[in-house]
This record gives sequence, C-alpha cells and structure tokens, in this order.
Amino acid sequence: MKKRIALLVYPNFSLQEVSNLMWLFRWYYDTMSEVVYTEKEAVMSEEGIFVYPQKTCEEFQVEDYDCLILPGCSDTRQAIQNKKLKSFLERFSGNKDFIIGAICSGPMFLAQAGLLKEKKYTDSLFVEMRDQFSFIEEDNYVAAPVVEAGNIITAQGSAFNDFAVHVARKLGYECPDKILSGYMDNWKKEDYIHHLSKEELQEFQEEFQEFLSK
Repeated sequence: MKKRIALLVYPNFSLQEVSNLMWLFRWYYDTMSEVVYTEKEAVMSEEGIFVYPQKTCEEFQVEDYDCLILPGCSDTRQAIQNKKLKSFLERFSGNKDFIIGAICSGPMFLAQAGLLKEKKYTDSLFVEMRDQFSFIEEDNYVAAPVVEAGNIITAQGSAFNDFAVHVARKLGYECPDKILSGYMDNWKKEDYIHHLSKEELQEFQEEFQEFLSK
C-alpha cells in the first residue's frame, strides 16, 4: 500500500532539502507529496519558488497520512512565532506511530512543540543559536548526519539524500544506501558542530530581538 506524505511549509522553507525526498517517493514509490500550511495562500521558498498548499493545518487529518516532513528554512523568525504552526505540531504529541521527519532547522519547530523532549536529535543550527531557546535540549544534540529517535527522524541540511533514505526505510520501503547518488560514509563529528563568531552572534541576537519587539 502506498504511503501518504505531507510536506509542512512556512516562509523561506528550503525546497532543495526536501526535493530529493519528494522525487524518491514520486518515482520509486508512486507517491505524491501534499503541501500543508497554516493558511491557504502561496508560500515562497528560500529559493524564491512559490508553492500553494493543498490543505491548511486545520484541515489536516492525521489518519489520512503516514508521514509529515519539515524542511529547514533560511529565516526561522516568522515560523517560530506562528502560533497556528506550533499548535498544529502539538497535535502529534504522544503519537508514537506517526512518522515525522525534520531537516536542517526544521527540528527547531518540533522542539518548540515539545516533540523532541528527552529525544536525541540533530539539526544545522549554530550552537550559539540553540542556546537562545529554552525549549531546545542541547544535551540531546547528536553531531551526526541523521538521527532516529522512535518515530522522529532529524537530519543535517547537508544530509538531504541520507534523510530521504531514512524516511523511506522508516515507512517500510526497501531503499539502497546509494539510491540518491551517495551515502555519506566518511563524516566526522566535527563536521556537524557549527559556531557563530562573536560578531555574528551579536548581530543575530540584535536582529532577533528587534524582530520580536515589533
């Protein structure tokens, strides 16, 4: 039976990070991905491409899908303040059967909704950025391309091929390591610990506080 995939989007989401996953499911498993957003309006990706959601978060019915995918985004400020987005993700709390995949900064939204509490995870946020948010459990961060914790899969933004493979396997499909041209075998822990300079951290803090004060 074909699996049903929902792609949750928000302003400045990364289309590139999930394109291979959607391609894999479309052409290998005959499954189209459906786009979901809090509003029925076009959403622009960080690449400048507009997508139109088939369903709003309010219309979304968990029983109609097998998996929810969260891409990263180049600017998290709008999404992190979207109360509808947070409430939508909170609906999955306690659901250990529904598969959720989040890549790059996407795990940040899962953490905000309490879905990563006491769970191992990875993401592409700078260490100093994670320190700014009390809902992110830094001690549970794993410096690795992809991390599985029960029904939740998280990944580094650079590991988009690996991410697609893990999601496919989690959903019960047979999926070779190199189906998307190369699994990253020669990675080092240091490759997945990112830091801001003091100047970059100060700029980030000032810009974020200015945005929140509006």
